[in-house]
Amino acid sequence: MLFLIRAAVVIGGLSYLALLRDHPDAVPTLPAVSPQAPAHALAAAFDAMPAETREQLVREGVDGLVRRLGTTRPASADTLAEADRQPPWRGVASR
Repeated sequence: MLFLIRAAVVIGGLSYLALLRDHPDAVPTLPAVSPQAPAHALAAAFDAMPAETREQLVREGVDGLVRRLGTTRPASADTLAEADRQPPWRGVASR
């Protein structure tokens, strides 16, 4: 998520500088931003995504939260016995 925010800031900054280079006398003014504007922009961007992408985004986000907040570990699917985990002795036998 942080990558997306950084990418948006860099792209926005480069676009702003390109606009200044092309038209140095026309400095664009930014509208006043209310605290709710980013939430509305995020909701609009989420609604503009295809349904499959939204579902995948939500699924990956929830999986990440479960991994981050989960306190219990899932049951191990390990089928090795304790003897299988012991490597065979290699080297000179003790005398």
